[in-house]
Amino acid sequence: MSAAGIICEYNPFHEGHQFHIQQVREKTGADTVVALLNGDFVQRGEPAIVDKYIRTRMALEGGADMVFELPVRYGLSSAEDFARGGILALDSLSFVDFYCFGSEGAAVQEKLEQAGRYLSEEPEHYRKQLGCYLREGFSFPAARELAYADCVELTGEEREQLFMPNNTLGIEYIKAALRLGSSMKPVVIRRQGMGYHEELTEQQERQGFLSATAVRGQIWKGNFVGLSEESVDLLKRAPCFLRAEDFWQMCSFAIRDRWDKLEDIKDLSDELANSFRKNWHEALSLDDFANRCKTKNITMARVKRCVFQTLLGIEKESSWEDRLPYIRLLGMRRSAAANLKCVKKTKVLGRLARDMEELDARGREKLLQDIKAADLYRTVAMAVSGQRLSEEFRRQVILVD
Repeated sequence: MSAAGIICEYNPFHEGHQFHIQQVREKTGADTVVALLNGDFVQRGEPAIVDKYIRTRMALEGGADMVFELPVRYGLSSAEDFARGGILALDSLSFVDFYCFGSEGAAVQEKLEQAGRYLSEEPEHYRKQLGCYLREGFSFPAARELAYADCVELTGEEREQLFMPNNTLGIEYIKAALRLGSSMKPVVIRRQGMGYHEELTEQQERQGFLSATAVRGQIWKGNFVGLSEESVDLLKRAPCFLRAEDFWQMCSFAIRDRWDKLEDIKDLSDELANSFRKNWHEALSLDDFANRCKTKNITMARVKRCVFQTLLGIEKESSWEDRLPYIRLLGMRRSAAANLKCVKKTKVLGRLARDMEELDARGREKLLQDIKAADLYRTVAMAVSGQRLSEEFRRQVILVD
């Protein structure tokens, strides 16, 4: 028996994701495909369009065998922290043999592994180049790309191809696995169809799989395209679709409430904390606030992540986790249940109220952060939809045949 893991958001699950799962099975020969799903808030600093339970069912109906939740402290983070948390979670399951991700452009697995190894080692020459670009005012992602390109002598075109969004995340997965000493092997699946952030315009004919960005854009217009029939049915039965702006009043209050302690928030530097305090008074919306705070070296996505980190109270930590105290099972096929007996490095949570009592104080503290995220998401979803929704402790693992 073998298992392959996919770190994902499925926001929402579409035809391209279904193709990716099929390719993972073919390329690895895995008996089990594990989806490690980001929860109700996604990496770029926004709420998911629908909750994690709807997306879990989508993933299971689309070919995944097991769905676990990525803790929010990693899910709502930079690409480096997101990847580290994802690899740590998959490795903690003990039975996962491969971690699989999509690549874009002309990048191939060999080039991505080479970049991952180099950046995990961070040679002195690279660190000097990185420091130079950061002092010039480049954001960290841009500075890293330029420094790496200089050190290994990439052309401008080669750099652009290597550091496309999915490739950047893939490099971070490889880095994280190397630093963790994981035995899992990387497997790269070539992305098909639209680019990562590409949207569908009225003049553009659909070619290949749509991006999640394009699918969401069409959903907001009332069009369910690029989706399987099962996903369309689940989306049509969703209580509502959420946007980041739906959370602005909550986020605005949280910023003001933590006014003198903003620097404690995970990715808030002193510079950005001061910018939050300077711009909060005039901001009319989340987008307005983020636009006021972003700079040449602080991206819009980072500002939004920090806003939601502030809302959820995700603070800086003095050291990295070397193991997860728990991993939460959201759903699975009954035929995959035997894999749970192989988990040795962490505690699998199925029934929340019962299982959390077996965690130590540190584990419960971490879990309560995930529960808070789910509670706030549910609160806004109820306000937008006008429907009462089940609270987190009443949710059960989704089982399918």
